Amino acid sequence: DSIAWAICKRLSEAGVTLYLGYQKRFMSRVFQLKDKLNGIAGLYPLDVVSDETTAEFFEEFNKENPGKKADILVHAIGFAPKECFDRPIVFVEGDSLDAALTVSAHSLQRCVRHALPFLNPNSSTITLTYAASTRYVPSYGVMSIAKAALECWTRELACHLGPAGHRINAISSGPIRTIAASGIPGFDKILAHVEQNAPLRRNVSQDDVAGCTLWLASSLSSGVTGQIIHVDSGYSVTMIPESIMD
Repeated sequence: DSIAWAICKRLSEAGVTLYLGYQKRFMSRVFQLKDKLNGIAGLYPLDVVSDETTAEFFEEFNKENPGKKADILVHAIGFAPKECFDRPIVFVEGDSLDAALTVSAHSLQRCVRHALPFLNPNSSTITLTYAASTRYVPSYGVMSIAKAALECWTRELACHLGPAGHRINAISSGPIRTIAASGIPGFDKILAHVEQNAPLRRNVSQDDVAGCTLWLASSLSSGVTGQIIHVDSGYSVTMIPESIMD
């Protein structure tokens, strides 16, 4: 149900060869997916909590594919300990804050830094964010702060990597029912509110985000970098919801 898997399917359908990273504790689950897409050419361990465990992915990739380089990097990673959601944000302790920011935001810089030797000129990096980066969303808490940091990393990295031709953008999707989202209290109410008030009067799907990812990964978006692109049925353009007139 993940957005990442929908992206994999759309890229594979477009002829992209995929190399996926996974945490070792989820190895058995991820390997069940290997035969579901013809485009998956490799699966390598990846845990972004440290430089050493991040480098492991690229070392394994290089070992099996010497000299090979990539055109696309997709950063679809997010995590916050349950302590970030089961109490008011003012009482969340430092270790939990650090874990959320390291995995959900700072890992973009870490992944890009380790990926650079393996990226072709004019590569495209895509990450995933959410509009709570700039506005208050009930129950989202620490992840709002992490997404704000992620978007700042997107702009900073775009400006530093742009002279070498590398692009980096973030997709800000509307709420989508995924396993990750199920941990957010009141998520069903958020979905219902967006469906009622977004200009398109619907929630977006994983496939909507995957379609935008394909565009950002292709040369059709060659002049686009450092952007936060909203795929949210237009909800981000609203201020006062239409439903107040009901």
